[in-house]
Amino acid sequence: MTAPQAVEDIIAETQRFAEAWSRGDAKSAAAFFADEGVRVGAMGDTQRGRAGVEEAYERLLHGPFAGARVQQERGTVRMLTAELALWQGAIEITPSEGAPMKGHVIQLMKMVNGRWLVLESHPKLFPSPPSARP
Repeated sequence: MTAPQAVEDIIAETQRFAEAWSRGDAKSAAAFFADEGVRVGAMGDTQRGRAGVEEAYERLLHGPFAGARVQQERGTVRMLTAELALWQGAIEITPSEGAPMKGHVIQLMKMVNGRWLVLESHPKLFPSPPSARP
C-alpha cells in the first residue's frame, strides 16, 4: 500500500467512525478500535480494549450525548511506519439540545488485517468561551 493510499484509507475510516457515532451505535463505533485499543475520553476517563470502549460509548451515546451528531474535518495523517500512523483533526459535536461543542482528536492508527484501526484515541473538547460581562 502506498502512503497516499494509506492516508485516504485512514481518513475514510475516521469518517465512517463519525457516522457510527452520530447514529448512536456504540458497537459499530467500538469496532473501529483494535482489540487492544485505548480511549482516553475528553473528561479523562480511560478505557482499554474494544469491549471497554464499547461500554463507554454505550454510556456516552445513550446518556449525555444521546441524539448528538459529530462532524469531523478531514484532518491530517502522518505516517510513522507502514503500519502505524497518526491522525488528528477538529471535531464539532452538536447535541440534541444546546450549543455545539468544538474539540480536537488525536488518534494512533494501526494496520490490522488490511484495515486501519484505532490503537489509541484522545478526543478533547474545548471549554466554552467566557461570557461577556457588563
